[in-house]
Amino acid sequence: MRHRFVRGLLNEILKATRLEKITLLLPFIVALIDAEIFYYSLKRREELLIIFSAFVLFLSILEIIAVLEEIRMFVERAIRRDEIEEKMMKLAKKLENPTVKKLIDEFMKKYREYSSQEVYPIACRIIDLLKKS
Repeated sequence: MRHRFVRGLLNEILKATRLEKITLLLPFIVALIDAEIFYYSLKRREELLIIFSAFVLFLSILEIIAVLEEIRMFVERAIRRDEIEEKMMKLAKKLENPTVKKLIDEFMKKYREYSSQEVYPIACRIIDLLKKS
């Protein structure tokens, strides 16, 4: 229970693609530079520079939060898609001569929590895979 948020966040970051990791790294570099400018302005006691550097630092922190949220949503969608694909593949193997419509209908009867819009492309891919093998 302790540090569940941090562990979950690190787990999601580790599952992210290389491009997403780079996208996450850049805002941290910018925030570090902004923090250095803010520290310099505090040390020199330049009020106008303190205001502007604090604003830019705030924007950098918001950018980091936005990137983390985007990665979290992407990983969540990927996990959900994998769950649907696994369940649908099991169901497709049980059906005789599965078609996309038949597979979607049977799947939606069994699993009502999914929408047909997210199920349709997965059903097409599974039928295609089954026809090829």
